[in-house]
Amino acid sequence: MHKTVIKIGGSNLKNMEDLIRIPKIIKSYREPVVLVVSAFYGVTDRLEKAVNDGQLTGRLPDGLRKMHEEALLQLVPEGEKRAVYFQNLSGCIIELEKLLQSGHKQEAPTANRIISFGERLSARVIQAVLAENGVQCQLALPEKIGLLSNRRFFQGSILLKKSAQNLQQVLQPQTTYVVPGFYAVSEKGETILLGRGGSDYSAACLAYCTDADYLDIWKDVAGYLSGDPKNIPGVKKIDRLSYLEAAELSYFGARILHPRTIRPLVSKKIKVRLLNPEKYLKTGKREPATLISNKTTKSAEIIKSVTASDDIALLKLKGSGVGIKKGILAEVTNAFDKAQLNIRSVVTSQTAIHFVFSRSDARIAKRIVDNLHRNMDFDTEIDDDIAWIAAVGQGINQKEGIAGRIFSSLARAGINVQQIVLGASEVAVYFVVKRHLAKHAAQIIHKEIFHKN
Repeated sequence: MHKTVIKIGGSNLKNMEDLIRIPKIIKSYREPVVLVVSAFYGVTDRLEKAVNDGQLTGRLPDGLRKMHEEALLQLVPEGEKRAVYFQNLSGCIIELEKLLQSGHKQEAPTANRIISFGERLSARVIQAVLAENGVQCQLALPEKIGLLSNRRFFQGSILLKKSAQNLQQVLQPQTTYVVPGFYAVSEKGETILLGRGGSDYSAACLAYCTDADYLDIWKDVAGYLSGDPKNIPGVKKIDRLSYLEAAELSYFGARILHPRTIRPLVSKKIKVRLLNPEKYLKTGKREPATLISNKTTKSAEIIKSVTASDDIALLKLKGSGVGIKKGILAEVTNAFDKAQLNIRSVVTSQTAIHFVFSRSDARIAKRIVDNLHRNMDFDTEIDDDIAWIAAVGQGINQKEGIAGRIFSSLARAGINVQQIVLGASEVAVYFVVKRHLAKHAAQIIHKEIFHKN
């Protein structure tokens, strides 16, 4: 099958210059690839608003038609082929209009299909641009190639073994394919979104299904860094990360890869190369900014990166013995699962159970628990004035003194740590502070580890 699966995201699909360089990137591989694409920049946001706001329904299809047709007009020569591309694009827009005008657009199956149209449209344009630049390629829609998901709308998980069987029967190794990311289909044929940023995840699943050697993620970033350069001075580039390190950094807030990207790659040891298109165009070399693989490497500092996120909230269940009463944790987590809420973390004691959720999910979670606790003896409380900080690096739990340095530096800066979790991951330690202290806490730790002298 294909040796390389490539993913190009929306940040590299902002303008005509971005589209022009895609054929150059694909041709540099000198062999067939599977290309997974996101929607044009900002389109998914507009589709989500149209699902929730009736006033946008009428204007949106015309705006998207103009945006994508303009790309074809500028990048595809006039002729019979361009007419076919326009016809395919028009058919896609007409279907979107019908869905938006239906009375079911806020129902999960219809909403998922509507929001997937950003990728459906961009993939058609990019396939046309590649074909007109001498790349022999075909459009491969998830519903046509059998990229299957469970029926968890908005947050689907791809069925890897079944999808691999389907793809290996359909995809030909001598052909380059353009696949819209972000969605798959259920076994009933329903469109299932894979979560925001899910094109990374779908590309990783395609790499698994095609037995690829590499997943190449093209992003306008310098690779993984020792901290967020917007908030922390003197950050360093990280040349290599293990699967675990990359997964933890993504989970705790480093917005380079979707948090679920790594998992499909591990069993087949598929390497991830982060590549910058600007750097490639300047040098002509495809040198990864960061390489992610199954190999573990320890840095001199042990910690490789410090990351922070304030998109969390704490749901507290408090009561005498709440942490040890039989069945409470199971009943609560089952209720969260039925509501399709993702628990980010959970910490228990005899008198409290603390759940960490994304901020948008915390209020929903509290309502669910409040309905349950009528038959249970505990109180509930939300604390959304928090953020978490994570320090990530191979050996962090084996090297003596690392945790002591982190928390001593915070104490000297007068920063109170509300909660600490150490040992749950072999490569990460994380802790919770007040929201307004998050940036300063990350700066303090980074300075302590990387710029002590």
